[in-house]
Amino acid sequence: MELKNPILDIEMTEDNREQLTSLKKGFEELNAEEKIDVIDFQNIMLQKVSKHREMYGMPGSSQAPKRDADEIISHMSSKSMDYSQMCINYYVSKISATIKK
Repeated sequence: MELKNPILDIEMTEDNREQLTSLKKGFEELNAEEKIDVIDFQNIMLQKVSKHREMYGMPGSSQAPKRDADEIISHMSSKSMDYSQMCINYYVSKISATIKK
């Protein structure tokens, strides 16, 4: 089963190429268990902002998480936590840029 990272569904442009390339590389460095945690956590976040998804240029949730956020976070390694923080930072910067327009 291929693990689909929602953040990598964002269209790559000249403005975001460096960040998305870094996020793709970071995701590839995670082991399978860490990837599952990261994907589940992102999908929970994306479901929370789903009604504003298009306005902010956010990807859709790729699957329904089978665990709640507390369970996912308690299971995450420091490496998957750091990667998730980078994704959160990217999402927040996208939202901030949209709001400033």
